[in-house]
Amino acid sequence: MDPLPSTTPDFWNSRYLSNQTPWDFGGVPADLKAYLKTHPQGGRVLIPGCGSGYEIKAFIEAGYTVTALDLSPVAVARARQLVGPDSAPNIFASDFFQHDFGSTQFDVVYERTFICALLPEQRNAYRDRIAALLKYRGALLGYFYYQTPDLQAGPPFGFAWGTADELFARYFLLMKDIPVTDSLPLFAGHEHWQEWHRTSFGATPTSSLKERERVPLHSSI
Repeated sequence: MDPLPSTTPDFWNSRYLSNQTPWDFGGVPADLKAYLKTHPQGGRVLIPGCGSGYEIKAFIEAGYTVTALDLSPVAVARARQLVGPDSAPNIFASDFFQHDFGSTQFDVVYERTFICALLPEQRNAYRDRIAALLKYRGALLGYFYYQTPDLQAGPPFGFAWGTADELFARYFLLMKDIPVTDSLPLFAGHEHWQEWHRTSFGATPTSSLKERERVPLHSSI
């Protein structure tokens, strides 16, 4: 087991510095490209665990205002270099759970390899923080990894069958759920693009299948 706990900046810095980054896509995944083509109106976006910043640049080029964070100062330096001086001040080396967002609320929170980097015990705090930061009817969207979590082998820590629905149902309604076709080897066969919409606080509404686009998840159990 790695001697550096995955909740520390040093854990992630060491991986960026040694190029041990099997989660780094090296560009913009296809499902995000498709989303941005159909949602060009812009808005305010939060990207926790932004990594090297490829998606930051994509959102900016699509007309969005982006705030991004990563626990690793090495990753943040790379992201700032990629996006340039105008947007660099909006990228923070900061802990998502401790960062002061002030009164800012977001239209979109983009998720890719952040929640699966967290310990499973941190997921409730993640959900509550995202729910507080999103506007009503805002979207939590991106990539979710479905694989029974192995605390000895991870990160990444996947979702066991059904646990994501249980986690998010308190504040979110799942509107789209499709398998990912361009996953990196680390996630291949276990990754889904999902779009969760923020409901009113504490509500757990339901919708018919006609209102949602969903492909059944493959159980990894």
